[in-house]
Amino acid sequence: MRDGLAPYFDQGPHGRNDFEGFKTQRVYNLPAKTRAFDPMIEHPEVLEIAQHLLGDGFLLTAGLAIKLGPGETAQSLHYDEVFYRLPRPRTPLALSTLWAIDDFTADNGGTMLIPGSHRWGDDRQPTENDELVTLEMKAGDVFVYPGLLWHAGGANVTDGFRLGISIQYCVAWGRQQESYVLGVPPEIVKQVSPRIRELLGFQIHPPFMGMIDGRHPLKAIGIEPAP
Repeated sequence: MRDGLAPYFDQGPHGRNDFEGFKTQRVYNLPAKTRAFDPMIEHPEVLEIAQHLLGDGFLLTAGLAIKLGPGETAQSLHYDEVFYRLPRPRTPLALSTLWAIDDFTADNGGTMLIPGSHRWGDDRQPTENDELVTLEMKAGDVFVYPGLLWHAGGANVTDGFRLGISIQYCVAWGRQQESYVLGVPPEIVKQVSPRIRELLGFQIHPPFMGMIDGRHPLKAIGIEPAP
């Protein structure tokens, strides 16, 4: 996994602002860059949870690697589906997963979260009085959470790096954060599993959402869809 990301971290910049982190590197659009994370994207237990929460035809909305460097400061609290501007409280429209490639600790930037905050309404914002829990995980662990949960990356006060993989899903009718139909080249779409093709957006959500010229989007790149 690290080998697949190394060329991108070697050439890639750090964050563009305080939220992204001036000592943090990100590799976006993982499906276009490496097959190493395909088992995470289509992990059967994660997809079962996503199906329950998001319903039929749910999509992959983001897949990125996040590498926190030494001296990174804590991120501001946020929730992942903030761009879906519908009143809260409500049912989540997105599901996020955070996979630990390195151990996550309180010292190296382990994610902080406010338990129960996914149930908050629009009238409530985080304050210093809210309970803030640091997520500590061993390498290989995964944290699955609704897109309405308030959370933030912690500060890295160690001299090492902390690598995690963020894979997120959204409802079938929601706009994806990453435009995979454009961002993943056709030759790679042909390499991945049929399930990942669907998650990228190469599917029809009834009656005809996702079509190209009135046809299944896979036909546009020379793949015959399953009957």
